[in-house]
Amino acid sequence: VVHDYQLMVHLQDEKDVMRNNAVWGGFSFFVSFLIVFRTSQAYSRFWEGCTSTFRMSAEWFDSCASLMAFSQASRASEETTQAFRNLLIRLFSMLHAAALGEIEDCGETHAKAYTAVEAFKMQLIDAGALDEESLAAVRDSNAKVELIFQWIQQLIIENMD
Repeated sequence: VVHDYQLMVHLQDEKDVMRNNAVWGGFSFFVSFLIVFRTSQAYSRFWEGCTSTFRMSAEWFDSCASLMAFSQASRASEETTQAFRNLLIRLFSMLHAAALGEIEDCGETHAKAYTAVEAFKMQLIDAGALDEESLAAVRDSNAKVELIFQWIQQLIIENMD
């Protein structure tokens, strides 16, 4: 009871900071400014992420399309060239899904992450044509994007004729 009485006496004081409108106005302005600033920053980061994701997709599409065009001038047999093109398309398809899966935040632990990530459920271009060992290597890898990118580089170097 004594504590409640002291609180009431304190609030009745005209010079008390809790009763000063200027203090509350300043505090409200400060909090409002912080909320608007942080929301603006988050919105800006979101659109930067979206733009970067689409740019990534476009760059990989351009790379794949260029490699397809360059392969037309190949001196290798048509069968070898076609096998190169087919594998290249499959790997770029898998690369894109793996990159989207890496940036997706599912909030799961690593053990559950593979089944929880929606990007890993994306339909790939004929992933069944890849051997089981390669698919298992991608599934179990902690660096899926880097692994697939390395495979693409290796495919290009092995087929430079």
